[in-house]
Amino acid sequence: MLTQAQGLHYGFTGGLTASTIIEKSDINSKIEKTLKYGYQAGVCAEFDLLNVVYVGTAISFVSKGDKFKDQFAVSKANFGCFEVPVYFGYKIPLGNFYVSANIGPYSSIAIVGSRSFKADADPENEPPFEWNFEETGHEAYIDNNTEFFGDDWNSFKRFDSGISAGLKLGYQQYQLSATYSRGFVDIRPEETIKSNNSVLNISLVYFIKY
Repeated sequence: MLTQAQGLHYGFTGGLTASTIIEKSDINSKIEKTLKYGYQAGVCAEFDLLNVVYVGTAISFVSKGDKFKDQFAVSKANFGCFEVPVYFGYKIPLGNFYVSANIGPYSSIAIVGSRSFKADADPENEPPFEWNFEETGHEAYIDNNTEFFGDDWNSFKRFDSGISAGLKLGYQQYQLSATYSRGFVDIRPEETIKSNNSVLNISLVYFIKY
């Protein structure tokens, strides 16, 4: 028996993100990155189309970005985005609980962004004299002269759109959600590298209208 009441449900959502920017060069070689952890918070709503079929949406502020780490330094690209997904889902009742799967498109707009570069402060871990940060994967992150958002090389596009898919575990007005989103927009103006957002989101939903 599905315990969730039928109709419109709306409330709050918040959780953690693990993101990266998937980059491929013109020879289709993938550039290895490290996951960057962040957060998301917003409001959400779901409407039951049928007993087990629903449509949902949300407006959230999402922390995304990129991280490159080696034994000598840590570099990051940080995005703060407003994101709106629209998804369709299917519920499977499990006693007093239910599980659901959903999929749909999303669009986002970045409103803030920054680069950061931090060398390892441990004197025993200093790079060799001939080692140059600019000749490693850190090169894109130590650029302080190029605007973060724009059309120049090493800048980023504000707009992104893609698809997200997720699983939810629900009980009464609570949901625990795991969602993966992949951007379709090449967010870098650089012609030789294709860059797409990739985000895993773990969140808790509380419906105030249940």
